[in-house]
Amino acid sequence: MESSFAAGIGRSLTDEGFSMDWETVQLTDKRRRRSVTRVTDALIGFQHGRCLICAQPITPGDSTAVDHVFPYSLMQRFGNVSGWDGPDLDVIWNLAPAHQACNSAKSDRLPTPEELHRLAQRNEAIMHSPHPLRKTLQLSLRSMRHSSNPPEHWPHFLRQVQTACD
Repeated sequence: MESSFAAGIGRSLTDEGFSMDWETVQLTDKRRRRSVTRVTDALIGFQHGRCLICAQPITPGDSTAVDHVFPYSLMQRFGNVSGWDGPDLDVIWNLAPAHQACNSAKSDRLPTPEELHRLAQRNEAIMHSPHPLRKTLQLSLRSMRHSSNPPEHWPHFLRQVQTACD
């Protein structure tokens, strides 16, 4: 324990675990918000080039953002990050390219049923593709399998997350 303090490793790293960023060779808290802009190009094709929020096309000149469909702030609403019982909201299953203006207007609100439907469709499309993100999404589904009613498909998974938010 004293060694972890001397090395600057916080309680969340020892309690919740850590991940290694091999590009920067840094240990990070699994629940620390990470840069997600690099996923835009990989995900936008699976959304048919459309904004997840307004469903309008995203054109090359548009300002874009990566939306946390279930807002990242949910993990903070439960007193602290370790109080959040749901899955990691800062990973691919919950991230979607959107117009910058749509993302700003959405802010920290929960997703609409239409947005959840589009996210489920997008995630199912990735799952049925040979894209490397498929494995990432499979691991996300498995992360909820410890529950008494494990999800089989994305609509079920998203309903479970929505229930965790209530």
